[in-house]
Amino acid sequence: MMTESGITREDSDVGGFILVGGESRRMGCDKAWLEIGGKPLLLRAAELLRPYVDSITLLGSNERYGAYGFPVLPDRWLGRGPLAALLTGLESARHEWNLFVACDLPLLDGRFFSLLLRCRQEAGFDAVVAMTSIGWQPLCAAYHRSCVPVMQKALEVGQAGIIDVLPKLRVNKILNDRLHAEGFREDIFENVNSPEDWQRISQQFPRL
Repeated sequence: MMTESGITREDSDVGGFILVGGESRRMGCDKAWLEIGGKPLLLRAAELLRPYVDSITLLGSNERYGAYGFPVLPDRWLGRGPLAALLTGLESARHEWNLFVACDLPLLDGRFFSLLLRCRQEAGFDAVVAMTSIGWQPLCAAYHRSCVPVMQKALEVGQAGIIDVLPKLRVNKILNDRLHAEGFREDIFENVNSPEDWQRISQQFPRL
């Protein structure tokens, strides 16, 4: 059965996670609470993700984000960065495949999740991750639970970067040619790290 988003019912076996646990030191405030049109980035990410997943869980502090009505999972490895958040989500996941997205991607086009789901159906991969001209985009990606042992080992030996882990996984890369052929611009992955970023990126909001 086809939904309004163009996703078939078979894709309801996919879980969804939103990373909200960053410390936002350079921004000076919690990026998850920055607003577009009166709506926090956290809720915008949830609205974009919702049509493509069976459930949504926030990866961060329950004290800070519990009031939004979603299940919240704190990192099992505090202070270990996004890799720890991804692993926390995958270890708790009820689904084999899961979509992960950082909350601080204000230019993200939700249709990109549809592309991730189509690519994850290509057999033999642990993850689906875009690689643009500026590098990997691992915080808007699809990961299978088969990634768990590799991620666990990386954290155990002190390797905290998801970029370092990707070469050890079977990754279905979405390269620029396919990204552009599907109608996406690279700037959908641009994240907000500072007030200057927010001021510059916010000028593009009317096109959203």
